[in-house]
Amino acid sequence: MTGGDSAFDLAIIGGGPGGYGAAIRAAQLGIKTALIEKDKVGGVCLHRGCIPTKVLLHAADLYVRFLRAKEFGITVDKAEINYAQLHRRKEDVVARLFHGVQFLLKKNRVEVFHGEGYIISPNSVLVKKNGTDVNRIITKNIILATGSVPLIPGNIPHDSKYVLTSNDILVWEEIPKSIVIAGGGAIGVEFAHLLNILGAKVTILEFFTDILPAGDKEISSTLKRIFNNRGIETQTSASLEKVTVGNGVTAEIKRKDEIIPPPATRGNQEFIKADYLLLALGRNPALADIGLEKLSLTYQGKYLQTNKVMETSQKGVFAIGDITGPPLLAHKAVKQGLLAVSHLAGKETAPINYQNIPAVTYCSPQVASMGLTQEEAVKRGYKTRIGKFPFLANSKAIIDGESEEGFLKIIADDKYGEILGMHAIGPNVGELMWGMSLSAILEGTAIELTNAIFPHPTLSEAILEAAHAVIDRPIHM
Repeated sequence: MTGGDSAFDLAIIGGGPGGYGAAIRAAQLGIKTALIEKDKVGGVCLHRGCIPTKVLLHAADLYVRFLRAKEFGITVDKAEINYAQLHRRKEDVVARLFHGVQFLLKKNRVEVFHGEGYIISPNSVLVKKNGTDVNRIITKNIILATGSVPLIPGNIPHDSKYVLTSNDILVWEEIPKSIVIAGGGAIGVEFAHLLNILGAKVTILEFFTDILPAGDKEISSTLKRIFNNRGIETQTSASLEKVTVGNGVTAEIKRKDEIIPPPATRGNQEFIKADYLLLALGRNPALADIGLEKLSLTYQGKYLQTNKVMETSQKGVFAIGDITGPPLLAHKAVKQGLLAVSHLAGKETAPINYQNIPAVTYCSPQVASMGLTQEEAVKRGYKTRIGKFPFLANSKAIIDGESEEGFLKIIADDKYGEILGMHAIGPNVGELMWGMSLSAILEGTAIELTNAIFPHPTLSEAILEAAHAVIDRPIHM
């Protein structure tokens, strides 16, 4: 061992948003903290997930607006995509944010250990590099924040060349001619939107009856229709059974024909050929090879089970982020990390209401949600009132030229009008969700929303109109 022993109050394994956020807050509260990261601080979200994909998606949407410039009275030369330059900008943005995280950790005196964290007891963690022990950290508490990895079925020949994960596709500097995307969740939908705009022929395979299957069904079916109109082929009720690589890829699929018959253009054909296949089938918790067998831990399925302050069944060992289960979102991990650290510092904490965590899918139109879907509310026994408002009647959406498709929906409890959920498909609807999450936390009602004054003209006025639709009628319909 080259570095010897180091003593800390807290050791955090994993430097993603949840891990580095917890480390910074712990240091701010006077807790001597070690952060162990095997790659780069910032984690998957910064380097291979949230940030680089949004850079690409923003550029693609900007390209579409350039193509429509004439509608806005602007004359431009022919718009073209330089994907190599777009790739370089993505790397520049990631590098800038990476340096920012490094600066914040240094500023707050968090000691960062570069290597793999391996637990040898509830109070001792080894830091390994290339199989060699380089440090041993003695600690009072441990936070596990190791994140997740792409789910790759054992029967699929993932080669990072023709059969790809989201990690692989982000290093491309060329646009594919055709691609099959296995999985119609948020990752699959975002890449389908991006690659369609860039000119690729895109086919989505989704096991369930709609893309974004965990979302509100009315929203999901609307997005599916929009995608189909844009030339994105969505084959739902279909599972990926086998992949053959050779002169591109051939995907063998199995259909649930009793639900949705094969498209007429394909007849009974169960093979799809393309240049590439993207696996977007979900993610698995990254729990292997970190010494968890040394601990007394309880699992809920494949995820670690925790209490309300994120402590596992092993006293002094906490878990946050993707390893604790859905939703697998960076902002959930951050909130969990701050909660665990506040508990360690002896501060009063409030449990997380997981129902009110907002989620955004960054296709265009954007899809965003908070709270229960209409279907979930009914299953839980609520008698509901639904208020909807189309962006076709929203002045800011019309000004921005993004009013043709999309709407905002509020699900409220019939008895008291309490907000149970809000779901939207439309321009920049993700920016509206934090306020609705706050409203739900405060047990806000539709009447209280109508008593609020919304600035005009803004997209947020759709919330006001939908709230009016819950209790009486919207003004602008």
